[in-house]
This record gives sequence, C-alpha cells and structure tokens, in this order.
Amino acid sequence: MSIGIGEILLILVVGFVVVGPEDLPKVARGLAKCVKKIRSLMNDVTKSFEEELELENIKKDAENIQKLSDDFQKVQNDVIKHAMNDK
Repeated sequence: MSIGIGEILLILVVGFVVVGPEDLPKVARGLAKCVKKIRSLMNDVTKSFEEELELENIKKDAENIQKLSDDFQKVQNDVIKHAMNDK
C-alpha cells in the first residue's frame, strides 16, 4: 500500500482548509508521531508473533526428538532382549 503524490496533495489541501495554515505544521507533526508509534507497535506485534511461532517450532522439534529417543530406547531394549535369549 503506497500513497501517490496526488493523494498527498489532496490530504495537504484538505488539511489546510480544515485546520488552517497556522496549525497545519503542528497537526502534521502530531500525525507523524502517531504514525511512527503505530508502526513501532506493529513491529513489536509482528516480532512477538514470530517469536511465538519459533517457540512452537522448538516445542515440536523437542517432541520429535523425545519420540525418536523413546523409539531408540525400545529398539535397544529389544536388541538386548534378543541377545540374552540367543545365549
């Protein structure tokens, strides 16, 4: 989503008419601060979601490793059991 030069000019003209030439710079600075704050918050939310997804992936990997470890332990026990029975 990008804003073209035409949209910017339209916003400036409407702002000039609604707010007035004296207060327009103050309003523009205030809006810029709000936009910056919103972008910062959105970046924080995005980072939080990414960290949560990474944590979920780590949990799944840990579960898979545990399952493989359990399977290996069963195979090891079966091998030991068969070796003892062959003697």
